[in-house]
Amino acid sequence: MSEQDAKVRQEAATPEPAALPDEIPQYARPAVRMMPGPAAAEPEDEPAAHSKRRRWTLTVMAVLGAGAVAAAFTLGPTLFRITQQNDAKLTMPEKIGAMVRDDSPAAKDTAGYLLTALAADIELDTTATGIYTDPAEGTAKSVMVFGGTTTMFSPERELDTVLKLMEDETGGVTGLKEYEPGDLGGVLKCGSADAPDGVMAVCGWADHGSIALALFPGRTPAEAAPLMTTIRTTTLTRP
Repeated sequence: MSEQDAKVRQEAATPEPAALPDEIPQYARPAVRMMPGPAAAEPEDEPAAHSKRRRWTLTVMAVLGAGAVAAAFTLGPTLFRITQQNDAKLTMPEKIGAMVRDDSPAAKDTAGYLLTALAADIELDTTATGIYTDPAEGTAKSVMVFGGTTTMFSPERELDTVLKLMEDETGGVTGLKEYEPGDLGGVLKCGSADAPDGVMAVCGWADHGSIALALFPGRTPAEAAPLMTTIRTTTLTRP
């Protein structure tokens, strides 16, 4: 047998490889199981809530701080004056300038009556009253002073209220005008009222620690105002 015939037989004996299918059947594919991944994290609300609370806290603190500053500017001077003028002492000395205190029973009764009228309008911690006469002018120009001490937040309002309520005793005070109160501060006002012998001046002062009125028969408010200042500086003391 020739070499060519042997080669033909060998090729015929060798089987051709089987053709692979175009697609691999589903059952022949490797089984791949998908493992569940980590669960998606829920949105984190705590930092946002904390930030919101912090902003709210800061806002409230800012508002309160602004209110405190405004209150300090508004109330600070008033509280300082209250501290300065509180715990005042009102006394009626034997003499005020050229005027001498009248201790007669009639004078004491009149002064006590006026003081009762004042105390009915405002609650006082301590009271004092006196009638003073200048020997050179006689009793026609005797000055009646009555007042007391107490802590007042609005002295001018209290003084206006007392002057208005004194209408029953004086027949009404008209032409009220504010005058310089002097170094003791507060407010001082004088006006006119009817009197048995004509018109008399009515003056009053008030501060955060004291209030007093005085009647000046035979004098105008302009004449009575400086005398009222003298009476105040003589009768009113502070610690």
